[in-house]
Amino acid sequence: MNVLFLALGVVFFSVVCCRRAAASDEAIAAYVDKNGEAMLKEWLEVMSIPGKSREEQKRTAWFEAKFREIGLKDVGKDDVGNVWGSIKGNPGKETVIITGHMDSVFAIDTPLNPEIRDGWIYCPGASDDVPAPLALTWMKRALDALGVTPALNVLFLATVQEEVGLRGMKHYLTHAAKKPDMVVAVDGQLGEVITGGLGIDWFRAYATTPAGHTLKSTGSPSAVKSLALAITEAYKFQVEQDPPVFLNLGVIGGGTTENAICEEAWVTLDMRSTSAEALKKLEDNVFSAMEKAITGSGAAFRKEQTSDIAAGQQPGAGKDLKVVHAALDALKVLGYGDLPLKNDGSTDGNISISMGIPTVTVGIVYGENWHSTKERAKADSFAVGLKQLLMMVERLK
Repeated sequence: MNVLFLALGVVFFSVVCCRRAAASDEAIAAYVDKNGEAMLKEWLEVMSIPGKSREEQKRTAWFEAKFREIGLKDVGKDDVGNVWGSIKGNPGKETVIITGHMDSVFAIDTPLNPEIRDGWIYCPGASDDVPAPLALTWMKRALDALGVTPALNVLFLATVQEEVGLRGMKHYLTHAAKKPDMVVAVDGQLGEVITGGLGIDWFRAYATTPAGHTLKSTGSPSAVKSLALAITEAYKFQVEQDPPVFLNLGVIGGGTTENAICEEAWVTLDMRSTSAEALKKLEDNVFSAMEKAITGSGAAFRKEQTSDIAAGQQPGAGKDLKVVHAALDALKVLGYGDLPLKNDGSTDGNISISMGIPTVTVGIVYGENWHSTKERAKADSFAVGLKQLLMMVERLK
């Protein structure tokens, strides 16, 4: 009995050890290269599915079905459309979320007909960011084929509404029962390593006055006149400083007809900084000056925020984080050399950084003309990006 028990134990131990054995960089590369055609086929399939922010239902359904098909554990979906599934590594180890967003900026009726020419895939949304959640599915398939269970616990997360303020990621992390120990956001250009978040706040500022006829306009308040004064005051704060801040008043509107005093006029404001404190100071100064100009000219002032993307910087610019080291090391193996760390990301990683979760953002493909109907992606870059992610997982111990 003892001999039999020992023998069974040896077999069990061998299977577990074999299953947990690390995959070499060479084995990872060989698997990815072998499956390039199948990966390209699915990439073309997913980018052909409409996925405008807030209208991602068809893509959500595709990824939920695929997560179940490939055998991820605890597959789930929340009320905004985020989809997730996990790989159980070592129960005593940390959890890393690897995430990519499903949504795009294009209207739901935009023609999505991928075309491959001269090594490029032409299609709206080809690179931003469909290849990222797709890569999650191929990571699972690769790890299974290589007989590897990650040392850490991995949760794959396909998010929605990234393009309208990172709302899917914010919703997921806000409602998560347990926050992850680290996050890898997959977005942006292949070869980039981003460790900081650029804060982006959008507002509309309004001036409101009583309406009236042109013949009554002399000396009377006008929303247009008040708003013009306020815009002039706002731009006085567009100055060089460290950390830098950026301000743009991009769209104006209001009024009803040529021969009526404008009752309401508005302008959009786009404010950005890598520093949450500098961004808040800019907003306070700008709106204080605008309100003073508008109310001082006889109009009423109000503002509304239309988007809020958190700014955040990690201690030491993230240089000491193991998730950052894993990214840099994997890219070095793939021929990228010593890469600088960028601190101005605008990705789902901003949300985790703002919550104090160690985070890195890496790209998955090389693309051009993002957010344009002329968008295109290098067809062979997906394989490189996937190798990068698999090598990162192998380096997270």
